[in-house]
Amino acid sequence: MSKSRFEAFSDGVFAIAITLLVLGFALPAMREPVSNARLLHALLPMWPNLVAYVLSFGVIGIMWQNHQALFASVTRIDRVTVFLNLLLLGGTAFIPFATGTLGSHPTLTASTFLYGIALTCCSTAYNLMLVHLMRVHAFDPTVTRAILARTVRAYRIGWVGYFVAMLVALIAPVASFAAYLVIAGYYLIPHGVDADERATA
Repeated sequence: MSKSRFEAFSDGVFAIAITLLVLGFALPAMREPVSNARLLHALLPMWPNLVAYVLSFGVIGIMWQNHQALFASVTRIDRVTVFLNLLLLGGTAFIPFATGTLGSHPTLTASTFLYGIALTCCSTAYNLMLVHLMRVHAFDPTVTRAILARTVRAYRIGWVGYFVAMLVALIAPVASFAAYLVIAGYYLIPHGVDADERATA
């Protein structure tokens, strides 16, 4: 497959998913006439939705950045890469629904566990895709073993973090929510291929 077409399709899915996050906001029905006090009273309880929105906006934005940095160093796209990328994009497209559920019910096990499933699936797809790209030597020769090793380590830390946070949701949903925020903060710092690209830009 053409690399440019592969990346354009992926960018489109990331863009749509990040846009759909706003659908997690929905004002409850209010009796007429609506006053400032009533509107404020309806808006204030929605702060968990805002936190979930910011979290997922950051998560999808970081995923898009990592995807761009990863494939900037890839020289060819094969069928397996396309399949694994579709798994990643499928998980990404599910994040808005999981975000709306988390924002509406931030203290419940089901919502935080569902959110963890979405992020763990995306992280799993990322890790499988990275391993495959390394196995078929799809990276540009200028990408050193050390850079790839740092990339693998960063991706696996994320996968373990999301998986553990998902399990924590079974006993402490609020702690799980907080863990998702911490993991997103970890990925704000460039790692591996991403860090190398930033350093040479």
